[in-house]
Amino acid sequence: MRKLSEDLAHRLAAEFALGTLRGRARARFEAIAREDPAVEAIRRRWEAELAPLAERVSPVEPPARVWKAIEARIGAGASSSAWSSVGFWRSFGLMAGGVASVLLAAFLYVSVVPRNEPAFVAVLVSPTNEARMTLTMQPDALRIHNVRPWKTVSESGRSLELWALPPEGPARSLGLVANESGDFVLRIRADDPRVQGVKAIALSSEPPGGSPTRAPSGPVLCTGAVGPFRKT
Repeated sequence: MRKLSEDLAHRLAAEFALGTLRGRARARFEAIAREDPAVEAIRRRWEAELAPLAERVSPVEPPARVWKAIEARIGAGASSSAWSSVGFWRSFGLMAGGVASVLLAAFLYVSVVPRNEPAFVAVLVSPTNEARMTLTMQPDALRIHNVRPWKTVSESGRSLELWALPPEGPARSLGLVANESGDFVLRIRADDPRVQGVKAIALSSEPPGGSPTRAPSGPVLCTGAVGPFRKT
């Protein structure tokens, strides 16, 4: 039976507790945990931390007057794309509240892995409330973990592009991400203007090579609120 490092055991246990570790990988991890008391203890710790949070967190629907005010500010002539749609931001607001426990999982993960303290973390979640991508902003790079590829993107030959969403103004492109499972790095520093004041991050499907207009144009695949990292 394979012996897991503590780092890998924490990562797999986190994905196991979140439900993003599936199929044969999940079965293998369960088998290792049964044979290795240290791995089993890590698995139980993650489940104990996350289970109560999932029970307490529930989406909150803002009052109708809030959406009316947003619609009034956007104006009737605004673009009909998902990026300017009140429906998109309404869904994002509900999603961001419903995945607070997933975001905390990212905080817990970076707190047990020895590395430079990140400036922020984010968990990108699909419209079906699945955690699909985790990001940590290190001093010298944006580190990305992609849970699994998007089949529709692979079949169409399109590209994945990350966007930083500031409180005001247009989305800022952070670059293209490979449509593959695993870990990736974008060479973006924490002091890069593109990530200053960012409140959320989104991933979109764009034409091959990325958006031709330097603005998001394709469907929104997943989004996530940015949370500053604080050690406890």
